[in-house]
Amino acid sequence: MGETEEAITLKIIIIGMVVIFLLSLAVIVFFIVYQRRLLAQQKKHQKIESDYQKELLKTAIQSQEEERSRIAKELHDNVGAMLTTTKLYFGQITPGLPPEELTTITHKMRGLLDNTIQDVRSISQNLRPVVLEKLGLVEAVESLAQTLNDSHKIKINFKNNTTKIIAKSKELNLYRIIQELITNTIKHAEASKIKMELKNELNDFLIIYEDDGKGLDQKNLSHKKGLGLKNIESRLSVLSGTIEFLPASPGMKVRINCPV
Repeated sequence: MGETEEAITLKIIIIGMVVIFLLSLAVIVFFIVYQRRLLAQQKKHQKIESDYQKELLKTAIQSQEEERSRIAKELHDNVGAMLTTTKLYFGQITPGLPPEELTTITHKMRGLLDNTIQDVRSISQNLRPVVLEKLGLVEAVESLAQTLNDSHKIKINFKNNTTKIIAKSKELNLYRIIQELITNTIKHAEASKIKMELKNELNDFLIIYEDDGKGLDQKNLSHKKGLGLKNIESRLSVLSGTIEFLPASPGMKVRINCPV
């Protein structure tokens, strides 16, 4: 004879509880590791002594705190809520539950667990894009440009003229700098087009970035830098890089230089 309905139900409950436990443990470990990363980066920045570097440090910490808050909110609002709902469904499974209801509940729990896994992957993707990890900076920027072009919100003309390999340790900061430039254009510049080129000059890696928006007030630039530009400068300080604002009419044009 086959297993009794009670035995099958018990197995489903045990398997479900194990899945929830492992998923919860993975989320907790993931968040702890990320917290330690941020703390290590923060300690590194605390060694900076000059007034200018102290200002960059303050900006970096503010950005990190915002990122922590965002991740914590996503974990609480999305992942936490779905795990809690799944737990409630488990509570409805009893030995005498009709097969039809059991099928309905297990189907709902499977959907919730699938959504939870997808959310965890999405959070991980935001921390370090998969295409950047697997293929490198150029391919990651190409993918980002293609995504924005497909959205029809803005047109990006991207050219890659690099001839040297970029160190893996520098790729994430360079990618975040490019993201910050694009975000600044979309949010504040009222631009319709972006031109971006990656290339090498001697032993340096260059980003030439230009948009056709309303531009920046060069006279007051040093006094009115927003969080985005400060974040860029903070990341460039880690890379020993520089940013130069070039004449552009209309719009904004910058040249970012980083030793390879």
